[in-house]
Amino acid sequence: MSASTTKPVLHVSPTSRSNLAIGGASLQTALHAVEELPRELVGAALKDAADLGYERLVVEGGEPFLYDGLPGLLSRARRLEFVTTVVTNGTLLGQARRWSPVAPLIDHLVLALHGIGATHDAFSRRDGAFAQAIANLAAVRERGVSLGFQLTLTKVNATEVDDVVRLAAEHGATSLQIVRPAGLTRADAELSEIVHGAQRLGSELGVAVQSDVVAQDQLMLFRGQFVPRFPARELVGLAPELFIEACGRVTPLTPEVPGRLMLGSLHRQRLATLASAWLGSCRAAELASVCDAAWWQLAGHGHGAGSIRWAEEVAERLHAAEAPAPLLVAA
Repeated sequence: MSASTTKPVLHVSPTSRSNLAIGGASLQTALHAVEELPRELVGAALKDAADLGYERLVVEGGEPFLYDGLPGLLSRARRLEFVTTVVTNGTLLGQARRWSPVAPLIDHLVLALHGIGATHDAFSRRDGAFAQAIANLAAVRERGVSLGFQLTLTKVNATEVDDVVRLAAEHGATSLQIVRPAGLTRADAELSEIVHGAQRLGSELGVAVQSDVVAQDQLMLFRGQFVPRFPARELVGLAPELFIEACGRVTPLTPEVPGRLMLGSLHRQRLATLASAWLGSCRAAELASVCDAAWWQLAGHGHGAGSIRWAEEVAERLHAAEAPAPLLVAA
């Protein structure tokens, strides 16, 4: 979560299916482990989420355009007045049967990249994936859908970030979201400077460059955006970002939090019921407590943490809390 996140966001991954490699895993492995949310569960969850105060919907994956229920999902979201974003690898946008029914229902389309040209293709394990995605952007422009880019920043593609900014400007994208994979060293000054350089270039080219990394001064200035008040009367107060995974699991803050912190599974109970039970539980109290402790360590005590992935920091502390203490062996 960043300081710019002001409206509660519901992230839904309706399918784990993808036509490209996922996170560097082989396509064959990904296809053998497909999970998908039944349409009725998604529809009920959207209704409950709207009633709970969530205003923005981000549909991700997997590849959302492989989910047969996507038109119905987005139609339901539109009726519930969600602002909708769909994150895609872009390779299926050229198929009219997939794109045309949903184009009027999407407020913002985000093209997920892993670099320029061969770099992106190598990560996706498909030659031509980059060229195909870029060519398909013509269909997005024809429908007048707002476009943004997303780049997963690694040391492999770090030298291509400015090129991605220029590419975004060339194709009419209004934003570029730079995300870092879990485990990337937060104090890497070189990568932080690359992000800052991209932001300066983006301001010149009319592309708003954002990052999931926050600076220490942001934590200090916007404590209320990072540390929830507890007890809270509403779920959005404790979990302004909520994630529904293709397996039905519902988690606050980030899918990286330990399983013990999840709200539960949509296959067992509706979201409204899960939310009510979770709010009054020790799980909610633990999340609020760890957020508070992390804030004091990273911002309040000024430990010089520099650039921080807030959600990852909290998740790491939650995992550390459940790890068994090391055994002390007498000499």
